[in-house]
Amino acid sequence: MAVGKHHNRSRVHDHDAVEEDWLMSYADMVTLLMAFFLSMLSVSHVDPVLFEQMKKGLRSDIGKDKDVKTPLGEIKHDLDSLLEAERNRGEVSIDMGREGIVLEFSSSAVFDPGKAEIGPAARANMDKVAGAMKDIEYYKFAVDIEGHTDNIPIKTMQFPSNWELSVNRATNIVKYLIGKGIPSERLKAAGYADTKPKAPNVDSDGRPIPGNQAKNRRIVLKIH
Repeated sequence: MAVGKHHNRSRVHDHDAVEEDWLMSYADMVTLLMAFFLSMLSVSHVDPVLFEQMKKGLRSDIGKDKDVKTPLGEIKHDLDSLLEAERNRGEVSIDMGREGIVLEFSSSAVFDPGKAEIGPAARANMDKVAGAMKDIEYYKFAVDIEGHTDNIPIKTMQFPSNWELSVNRATNIVKYLIGKGIPSERLKAAGYADTKPKAPNVDSDGRPIPGNQAKNRRIVLKIH
């Protein structure tokens, strides 16, 4: 009889352990959710990149579906679709990382050589960017616009150097997005001339590399 009682006590103990394991997992999930919502309430402006990272962390911790969308993810999904033809032609790339969504337009897809006026096709593309942002009304995304050139000098009455050209290009995109309803306080323009090349403009002998120079002539939009 003593053996039987011991066996029964073991079964009861095992059953209690299973219940405790379940309760601990549930408590962990509730704690994570509470921490998440408290952090959301603790700031007046939610950082969408941070939100993206936190949501991914919660998703992995509580074992939810890997296809859950976040605000930045929704915008990227929309832009991937809206700019599919341009992506296929190599006119724009769309990536998402720690800086948020990064759209990189080749300069020739937006401006004529040596000019800062936005072309008709580029205006249509900027309309798509503005529309995708405005669709997510409950998030106040910011956009940094960067102008980049190659190392070929420019010297005109309007643009004495590549600095003026790159700044004017970024500024004109800012103005266009403001006209499409994006508040000015959410926009920032910067021109870098040829100081941040993606690839070397010249080879080891100082000879120009035209393919690399084309890569370096670009407009970058960072949505975050």
